Amino acid sequence: MSSNQQSNLKTQEEISAQVITDSVAAVADPKNSLPQPKGEDAIKMKETIEDKKADAQLGSGAKDQAVHFVKDSNNETIELDKETIKNVKTTVYFKNCKDGNFTISARITKVMIESCQRCTFNFKCRIFTNTIEAWKTVDCKVNILNDQVKTFQVDMTSRMNVTFDTRTSLYSIVWSGVNDMKLFFQDEPEFVHQTGFEQMKAQYSNQELSFTVDQFTTRIIKGELLTEQIIRLANGHITTEREANEFDNNEDLNKKRAEEFIRKRLAENGVSLGTTGIKKPEQDRNDVCKCGSGKKFKKCCGVSKN
Repeated sequence: MSSNQQSNLKTQEEISAQVITDSVAAVADPKNSLPQPKGEDAIKMKETIEDKKADAQLGSGAKDQAVHFVKDSNNETIELDKETIKNVKTTVYFKNCKDGNFTISARITKVMIESCQRCTFNFKCRIFTNTIEAWKTVDCKVNILNDQVKTFQVDMTSRMNVTFDTRTSLYSIVWSGVNDMKLFFQDEPEFVHQTGFEQMKAQYSNQELSFTVDQFTTRIIKGELLTEQIIRLANGHITTEREANEFDNNEDLNKKRAEEFIRKRLAENGVSLGTTGIKKPEQDRNDVCKCGSGKKFKKCCGVSKN
């Protein structure tokens, strides 16, 4: 065996030994009491872990997406335009940002905001999934300045201000574990809608709500801005109590209308519900009327009966 081969073999053995050592240390040292990686090694390890966490948050399609991270930004003003983000299949992921002002004008796939504080986010872009997710944020402002966000999901958040350019841009805000969320519209400077878990406890005083479990949705229903509790029906369908009641009422009304329609059609043919036979008509509708008018029965004496 040559010296080069021996050197390569030794290197491989050292690498294998290090992998085993790291594995044992990870199991035997769950509290990280042993010396930890430092410098560039620590940074690379942290980035790898963050990427894996991001993949988990993004879901099964993460491998097909590009991810643009804005992490640990402090007191920065940043615009993400089409020169910054050229791939439309990009998810923008804000994490651990503080005191920042961010404007997104590039076309992107999705937006995720995690653990940010005192930040302002301005969305002027096309978001292909029409979805923004935010969680564990404090004192943040979100300005949705177009109608390209169908669902804004907010979880475990305190003191968030959300501004839409007009009412027509508000589709749905789905939230859970939120304290003090205010909604504004640019074209209605005097309007403020305040909601949150405390307001929901007062609205649903007959229930014992859970801060972390119960979900709510804020939408405009027949011109009125409403926040309602989300419920799951026995068939697994997700809705609200108001919608479930409307569905039941409409179903009863439709059944009644259907019954009236069937009774009318049967009556036209001489059939009465609850009978076992068909009543024989006095005269066929197309026969000459017996009154002697010379007209067909259906256009003469049969008109009143029809």
